[in-house]
Formats: sequence, structure tokens, C-alpha cells
Amino acid sequence: MADQVNTENPERAAGGGVQIELAKGLGLFEALAIGVGTMIGAGVFVLPGVIIGKTGPAAVLSFFFGGVIALLTAMAAAEVATGMPKSGGGYYFISRALGPLWGDIIGWGSWFGLIFASAFYMVGFGEYLHTVTGIPTKVSAMAMTGLLVVLNLLGSNVAGKAQNLIVAVLLGVIVLFIGRGSFSLDTELVTSDFMPFGWGSVVAGTAMIFVTYCGYGEIASMAEEIKKPGRNLPKALLGSVIFVTALYCVIMFICSALRPREGLQSATVVADLAGDLMGGFGRTAILVGAILATVSSANASIMSASRISFAMGRDRLVWDWLNRVHPRFRVPDRAIWITGALTAGVVLLGDIELLAEAAGLLHLLLYGLISVACIILRGAKREAYKPQFKTPLYPIVPLLGAAGCGLVIGFMSPMTLLMGIIIIAFACGHYYLWGKRRTDLKGAWPYFLRHGMLEPALDQVERWGAEADERPTVAVAVAHPERQRARLRIAAALVGPARGRVLAVNVYRTEVWASMEEKQLEEYYSVVQEREAALEEVADSLRGYGAEAVSLVPVTASLFYGLVTSAQASHAALAMVGWPGEQRADQPAVDLVGSLDEHLRTHLLVLRETGAVPAQRIVAFPRENDGDLVIPVAARLANEWHAELTFAAWVPSGTGAEAIIDVEEELERRAGDVARYGVRAVEAATYADAILSEAHLADMIVAGCGMGEVSSLIDDVGDAGECSVVVARGAPGQPLRMRV
Repeated sequence: MADQVNTENPERAAGGGVQIELAKGLGLFEALAIGVGTMIGAGVFVLPGVIIGKTGPAAVLSFFFGGVIALLTAMAAAEVATGMPKSGGGYYFISRALGPLWGDIIGWGSWFGLIFASAFYMVGFGEYLHTVTGIPTKVSAMAMTGLLVVLNLLGSNVAGKAQNLIVAVLLGVIVLFIGRGSFSLDTELVTSDFMPFGWGSVVAGTAMIFVTYCGYGEIASMAEEIKKPGRNLPKALLGSVIFVTALYCVIMFICSALRPREGLQSATVVADLAGDLMGGFGRTAILVGAILATVSSANASIMSASRISFAMGRDRLVWDWLNRVHPRFRVPDRAIWITGALTAGVVLLGDIELLAEAAGLLHLLLYGLISVACIILRGAKREAYKPQFKTPLYPIVPLLGAAGCGLVIGFMSPMTLLMGIIIIAFACGHYYLWGKRRTDLKGAWPYFLRHGMLEPALDQVERWGAEADERPTVAVAVAHPERQRARLRIAAALVGPARGRVLAVNVYRTEVWASMEEKQLEEYYSVVQEREAALEEVADSLRGYGAEAVSLVPVTASLFYGLVTSAQASHAALAMVGWPGEQRADQPAVDLVGSLDEHLRTHLLVLRETGAVPAQRIVAFPRENDGDLVIPVAARLANEWHAELTFAAWVPSGTGAEAIIDVEEELERRAGDVARYGVRAVEAATYADAILSEAHLADMIVAGCGMGEVSSLIDDVGDAGECSVVVARGAPGQPLRMRV
């Protein structure tokens, strides 16, 4: 629990140093080309014959259902990618939502998924090259794998630069094939025995062909480089999936309507049919296109696999040895060598159906967890997560996407499932034996449980008529709600989860006690209306915390009496005022804080507003005599604002190491399980010096003190620079009803 984290800037939290922003050089067309180009690859040339042999003409439904699942998960991916437009794709999203364990699982799973995909492409390459040259499939596949490894080691991106040209050629050939084939269809071949093996074969077929839809994830992984990602990224993701799904379904229908099913079970069936339709030219065009597509897809997969080690290395989840960059060629040479070796080893399996299923399994797991991540990240209500595109019909669409992925996985072969279980077991073992003690990465799921499930459930219980606890109240001294917005936000954050009340106290001063003249009464009611209207201007931000905002304008001779009587009458748990010197100009120069410290019988907070509110870095100094106030106040603010929290303890300069350890352990014991936090002993000559020494590390200091000590502490810590300071004086024996 006592581990200091930075979930808003995870790269820094993981020791990543300076974060480098990537250039936004991709427009909508380029992003669409990435998705379409990666999906229109080896799969469309290699799998049609295999899938038709398993399902018959109903193969068109297998591709359609695969497209529906891809579309559902693409909508979730579009949301998280616009909410967290960083490179790293699925690994980045899932690790930030579900934490480092699932990040480790999906990191290794994605790596092995790309290895299986590369091997699948290479076997497809070997099949087509064998048709042209007669070279054994595995020999040519192994040789090309070695060549691609060498190209990647040299930093060559020739295949990558040729990707758009290859895609253009492929689409041209495919459109020509569809156009020519449309005039030779025998629909009786499709309708007479459309689903010979039942619905189970259709779902199992979807499991086999899902590898052909893996390309759209590449768009999300490049979100950081896309111009206007809020607009272009969702269009590119959804547009590429819809276009490719329609294209696949048309190709499957045409293939099924050109030959009987028994004549469509060749791995080169598309080339064979093109030869029937267009002679040697058509067959050669498809063969050349398929060879180029398999090489390009395999090259992209090998490059992507080596990048995953960087994303995991940034979070310190892989060995530094594996993440080395070659000093000359500036590529992760060890990762490339291992990726190439494993790809070559998998090629030896030679079973194209098993390779396709294995790659599809790991990508289905990836996309299913992206859908789960979408639910968690939105439900967690983190400040850093602000998607420009929101999944429609949330949470139904991401739930359907995750369920669809799970359903298809359930229809995969036992051998494929066993391979997936082995990879997951390896990732879990690696995390618990090595990665867990190195990474500082934290997921958003605890915030989802709190904000997305627990608090809505409690609200629902209250709506069903359960008796709620007495609602806590914070009395806040304000001259004008708009100008004292920070005080009101702090108060709302403290009592919001308990559905508490923020009482904005704005004293109307008058020396007339027995009666007020009519003119004074009119002025008073005018002031009441004005201040209620001013409070309403900021009330929405307070209601966002779950708190009710109420204005109170007491008539009294002094601000002190107005605050004391208001706090007493409202049974306030806390009273909050501004720093000395921040009183209204029409108030007399009195020691308001000193008087409240001496006479107020409830907890007291004094705010010096200099830094940002909400704060992102909070350092709190609990004291033995602070009435047990600092710990719940700091924890409540940190939980509500998703801020870094450190509990600090002052120890005199020269304190020994063992004594410091004892102090930190005692502080951790006192804090308990109230929030995510770090503990630190601060050596300094005085308590005030310790506070000032931490001011440059924080946006807000919460400093505890006992009754009668507020004014002196304020004098000592007034020079805290740009850091806000909250002096918290507790009232011993007074209950503080706040959910932390």
C-alpha cells in the first residue's frame, strides 16, 4: 500500500525519464491505409480455401461475424486510444486499466501472437512460392524468415515503405477478380447447401479467420502519431473494419459461387480461380500479390513484435538484456534475433490452420481485454482519461465485444487453447518471479471499483429507501464563491462521497442588533439573492463530487461570530477559512484565525491557495496532536483527485537510520489502508523547516497541528513558494464522518 505512484504520468513513474512525443504526421487517409493495408494481406489469399473446406459457403458468415466482433472491439479501441493517445496500442491501454499483471500477460501474449502471425504469413508465402517454383514450403519459409530478420537488424524499412504500393496493387487485383467473377457466378452452388456443417462450424471458422482482422489494432497503436486523433482515429478504425469486412464477405461469396466446395480447398484457391477467370495473367497477378502480401505482413509483424519489448521495458517488465538497442543500427537487435528464431521454430509446425488459430486466439484475448479496459477506464473517472470519442451504448457495446471474443475462443481447438494457457502461465510466472518487484505501474481498476461500482451501488441503495448516515457538513467562509472556488472544491471533495453538504458562509455585518431599517432589510435580501446566484455558478463543480451546495448569509457583527454560530447550528464537521490577510476589505483587522483556533469546537482548516486545485501531488504531515485530522483529509483529497500522496513525518536532523525506519513504519501503521501513498521521514531542524523543504515537491501541503498552534505555524510556513498549504487543526474527540 505504501508505494508511491504516479498514475497520471506513468512513464515517469516507471523511471522512464524524459517522455518523447512522436510527430503527428498521419492524416485520415494514411491511418485508413494502415488498417486496410495490414488486414488485406496474407489471410485473404491463404485462408479462403481452408475455411470453405470447414464451413462450406457459410464461410461468408464466419467472416461477417469476425467483422462484427472486430467492429465492436474497434469502437472500444477508438475510445481508449483517443482517451490515451500514446504509442503502445493494446499493451498500453490494458496495463493502464488492469495493472501490471495483465499488462505482462498481454505483452507476452501480443509478442507470441505476432510470432504466430509471422509464421502463418511465412507458411503462406512458402505455399504460394512452391506453386511457382517448386521449392519446398518450409525451406522457402525459413529462408525468408532469416532474410527478414537480417533486414530488420540492418534497420531496413524498404518493405514498410512499399506497403502502400503493395496494397494499391492488391486492391486493384482483388477488384478486378471481383468484377470478373461477378459475371460467372452460379448462385445454386451457394444456396443448395449453404451450411453443411452447422452453426458450430461457422463460429469455429470465425476463430480460425480472426487473424485476418488483426490489422486494425495497428491504427490504435499509432494514435500518438495521428493528426486530430479525436476525429480521424475513430473514422480510420471503424472505416477500415467495415470496408475490409464487406470486401472479405464479397470474396467468400464469389469463391463459393465459382466452384463446388470440393474444388475450393486448396491453399492457393484464389489464384486458381483467378486463373479460371482471367487465364495466366490473372493467376500470376494473384500469385505475385500473395507473395508480396505475405512478405510485407510478416515483416510488419516482426517489427511490431520487437517494439513490444520497448513498451514493456518502459514499465520495467522485461529484462534489460532483451531491451538492448544496437549501438550502430539503433534497433533492438536481441529482441529481433529472438523473435526471428521463435518464428522460424514455429514455421516448422507447418500446420497453417493451427498457426492461424493460435495467432487469432492471442489477438482475440488482446481485443477482448481492450473492451474491458474501455469499461474500467471510463468507470474509473480519472482526470487523465478524457476520450474525444465515446463508445455508443456504453457499456453494452464493449461488453458484447468482450463476450464475442470469449465465445469465439471457446470454439478453438484444444491444442490452440493449450498453447494459449502455456503462454499465459509463462507470463504470470515471469511477473511474480521477476517483474512485480521492479515495476511501479498501477492500474485504474481500484478507481473503477470505487467510482464505477461501489459508489453508484451505495447511491442506488439510498434511492431504494435505505436509511442514510447523517450527512457531514463543512462550513466554508467565502467572500465571493467564484473567487473562493478552491475552498469550496476542497470542501466538496471531503464530504462528496458521503453525499455531504458544503455550507458557503458569507457574513452580512451590521451593528444594529435590535432591529433593521427597511433599507437595510432590502439590502440584506438583495445580498442573499446575489450570493446564492454566485454560489449556483460554481455549484455544478461541487455536485460533481457528490456534495450539496448551500448558501448561508448570517446577520452578525463580525465574521468570527458568523462562522462560529453557523458551524454550531449546522453541526459542521469542519470549518474552513482563508489564509490571514485574505479577509474582505470591509472586515476589521482582527486575528480571525487565532480566535477560531481558540474557541471553535470543531475541526479547522486554513487554506493558503497558491498551487493548482485540484492538486496532483500532495504531501501530508500528520501530527500526534492534530486530532486524527490530517490522514483522512489528505487521503480523501488524494482519492477524489487521483493525486500522488505522500505521508511525511518530521524527524530532527541527525536522527539515526533505525529510528527513521521506526518512524516510517509507525506512520504507515497510523495511515492504514486509506489510499495509495508513500511514506517518508524528513530530517530538518524544525517542523516548519521540514514542511518548507517539501514544498517544492508538491502542489499542496497538508500540515497538522494542535489547538493553539495554528497562528504560529502559519507564520512559519507562509513562504512556501508556489505550493498551496492547508493547516489542519483537529478538535480531539470530534467525529469526522468521511468515506476515504
